[in-house]
Amino acid sequence: MFVEKEINQVEPDNQAIVSEGFIERFERRYPTHILQTLLCDRTTGRNIIWADNEYEALGDGYMGDDEITIEKITGLNSGIIKPRIAKEQERQSLRTKSRAEVFTPSWLCNQMNNDLDEVWFERRDVFNCEEEQSWTANQTAIEFPSKRGHGWHAYVESPRLEITCGEAPFICSRYDTVTGIALPVNERIGLLDRKLRVVTEKTKTRNEWVRRALDALKACYGFEYQGDNLVVARINVFETFYEHLSHRWGLGISEKEMAEVAWIISWNFWQMNGFTDAVPTNKMDAEVESTLGSFEEPEPEPAQLSLFDLFDDAFADETPDENTEEKTKDTVPLCVIYSWQRNEPFEFASLKGKECPMGKKFYAVIGNPPYQGENDSNGRQPPIYHYFMDEAYKISNRVELITPARFLFNAGQTPKSWNNKMLSDNHLTVLKYESDAAKVFPDTEIKGGVAVTLRDASRDYGEIGIFTKYPELNSILKKIQQANGCSLSEICVGAVPYRFTDCLRSEHPECVALAGDSFDLRTNALENLSGKVFFEDREKQAEMTGIYGVLNRNRVCMWIDSRYVSGPENFNYYKLLISKASGSGQFGETLPAAILSEPGTGHTQSFISIGSFGTKEEARNLERYIKGKFSRSLLGVLKVTQDITPTKWKYVPLQDFTSSSDIDWTQSISDIDKQLYAKYGLSDEEIEFIETHVKEMN
Repeated sequence: MFVEKEINQVEPDNQAIVSEGFIERFERRYPTHILQTLLCDRTTGRNIIWADNEYEALGDGYMGDDEITIEKITGLNSGIIKPRIAKEQERQSLRTKSRAEVFTPSWLCNQMNNDLDEVWFERRDVFNCEEEQSWTANQTAIEFPSKRGHGWHAYVESPRLEITCGEAPFICSRYDTVTGIALPVNERIGLLDRKLRVVTEKTKTRNEWVRRALDALKACYGFEYQGDNLVVARINVFETFYEHLSHRWGLGISEKEMAEVAWIISWNFWQMNGFTDAVPTNKMDAEVESTLGSFEEPEPEPAQLSLFDLFDDAFADETPDENTEEKTKDTVPLCVIYSWQRNEPFEFASLKGKECPMGKKFYAVIGNPPYQGENDSNGRQPPIYHYFMDEAYKISNRVELITPARFLFNAGQTPKSWNNKMLSDNHLTVLKYESDAAKVFPDTEIKGGVAVTLRDASRDYGEIGIFTKYPELNSILKKIQQANGCSLSEICVGAVPYRFTDCLRSEHPECVALAGDSFDLRTNALENLSGKVFFEDREKQAEMTGIYGVLNRNRVCMWIDSRYVSGPENFNYYKLLISKASGSGQFGETLPAAILSEPGTGHTQSFISIGSFGTKEEARNLERYIKGKFSRSLLGVLKVTQDITPTKWKYVPLQDFTSSSDIDWTQSISDIDKQLYAKYGLSDEEIEFIETHVKEMN
C-alpha cells in the first residue's frame, strides 16, 4: 500500500514547517508506529529521554530522565516539541545562554559541507555556488572525478557524522535554520540531500532509487544530547528521504519503505552524552558500563518489513528483572549503533580504538559542538569544545568543526598545552575566521571570534604556529621575528603585582576580610577600603603610596600608608599603566589613554604596567610608541579579546626609549611609525595594510 501525496504537498511552505503542529502534522501523515519507531532508543530498548530540565514545569513525565512518548507530545500536549525557529524568543535566549548553544545558519552549513566536498571532488562549487550568506544551486548533473574510490557509489556510501547534531542542519536542510523558510528539494544543501541528489541523477527506476537512497541514509549519522532536538532531527531526516523520493517519482511511500527508513534513522541518529559516549542520565553517581554482551538484535536486510516486525523481540533479554534492578540503578550503558557493512551492532566508543567496528571509519565528521559547560565555583562557564574536537579526531581522519577561535591565539580558558598542540599540528588548517561572531551567529557575543577548522590526517598543511587572519600581518610578523630583537612583553608587569602587607593585618584587623583572602590589590580594593586605609588626599603625617585604580567607574589615584603595601621591582621607577581590559579584541582598535606612573606609585588589578625607567621622558617615548599604528598592529596578533596581559605584547618589538635610540622620539606619532616601517623593511603593501586597518590615536 502506498501513501499517496502530491509533489506540491511534499514541499511544505514556511508556515507548515514552523507551525506548532510540527509533530502532529507528522503523525497525521504517517502511521503511528512510524513515530513510535522514531522515539526508540536502540541502546536501552526504551524511548529516548528529555535529558533536560526545560520541560520539568509541565509536571510528571517531563523530568530529565523521563522517556518521551507519543502521548506526551501530541493531542492535548500539542506543540510541546517544535523546531527551534518556532520556539518563543525567550526560550531561545534561555537555552542559548544556559546550554551554550548557537544554532548554525544554513549558509554556513552549506559552506562547510562544500569544504568536505572540495576534498572529495578536488574542486569547489560542485553542488552550488556560494553567495553572501546564501547560495545558488547548480542545475547541471554532478560530475565525479576519475580518481579511484571517488565515484558516485563511493560518494553515496561514504559514512559521515554530524556531532551534537541538534535538528541535523548539516545532514538535511528542509528549512533555513535562521528564518524557518522552507527550501525546495532541488536547492537543499545537507549531506543527505547531496547524496540523494546524486541517487536521483544516477538511477533509472524507482526500485533502484530506493535501494541506493537507503544506502545514502545508512551513511548519514548524528548524535544529540537533548531529546526534543533529537526528535526533530529524526523527523527531518525521515521527511527529507520522503520528499526527495516524491520529488523524483511523484508517488507516495509504502508502509514497508516507511518502516525501513524509520528503522535506519532510529539507529543512525542516537541520543548520547558526548563526554561519556553513554546514554544521558541525571544520576550523578551513575557509572558507564558496556551492555553489548547481553545485546541481541536481528540482522537487518534492506527494504524488508520483517525488520520492523522483529523490533519487539530485539531487546527481549534487556528488561531488568528483580534481581538486577538494584545493580542498574547506578549504571548507564554505552551507546550502541549499527554497522550496516557488517550487519551488527557495536558500541560507538569502540570507534576510538585501533580497529574500526564499522568496517571503515567515518569519511568525515562535521558539526558545531557545545562551547561552554555549566557555571563553575567562580561563576565562569569553562570551555568544553576542545573536548569534542579531540574526541572527533579519534573517529575520523577528516574533521571539520566551527568553534570559538581564542585557542588560535593561545588565549582563553582552554589549556595552554592543548592550544600549543593544536597550533603545532601539521594536519590542522583554518578554513574560515570571523572576529565578529555576531556576523555568523546573530545576537551572540563570542569573544575572540569563531573559526572553522579542518583536520585531515592525510594532508600536511604545515603547522599554524602564529595565527592571524591577514596574510600581510603574517609577513610583517616574520620580518619582526627575523630581526631577533627583544619583546615589549619582557618589560611588562602583570595585573596583580601589589599586595597588602602583614602590617595592615596587624594594625587594621577590621580590614582583613575586605582585603580578600589573597591580600592582592584586586579590582575592588579601592571600593572596599576607601575611607579606611585608602584616602583621596595625601596625608603628611605618614609616608604615603599612591595607588591607581577604579572607583565608581572612574580612574582615580588614592593614597595609602606605604607600610601597608608591597610592590614589584618597577615600583620605584617611571612606568606606564595600561588598562587590563580594553575594547573587544577587534583588530586595529584604539587603546584607552595610558597613565604615567611616577616612582613610588602603583596600581590595582585594573591595570598592567610597562617599563622601569629612570626618566619621565623614556616613559613618554614608550607612550608615543604604543599609540602608533605599527605597535598596535602587532599587539593585534594576540589581543583578540578585551584582556591585555603582558603576553599579548609578545610580538611587539622592544625599542630603546632613551635619547640614544635609533628612533627619533621627538617626531610625531605618524612619523615615528614611518621610521619603524623603514627599520623593519616593510613593503608598500604591508605599510598600506597597517595604515588602512589600524585606527589612529592622538
